[in-house]
Amino acid sequence: MTKPTYPIGSFTPEAAQRWERIPQCLQERILANVWCGRCLGAVSIILDTAEMMEDALVLQGKCRDCGGNVCRVVEPEPD
Repeated sequence: MTKPTYPIGSFTPEAAQRWERIPQCLQERILANVWCGRCLGAVSIILDTAEMMEDALVLQGKCRDCGGNVCRVVEPEPD
């Protein structure tokens, strides 16, 4: 599999650094497992932006199935 891509410039520098520390296999699982309130289930995200909110990485985008807004919070790394 190829490394998941994200739109250039839509990640804050801190979010890009955090995302790059996540192993590729986990990146793929994160992007493929996002809750959609319209579809009422886990879907894949079409990634638009990412930013850090406190210690958490917040990925925002669209549901690959219905196009609704979705987001995924990636908890901070353990110390």
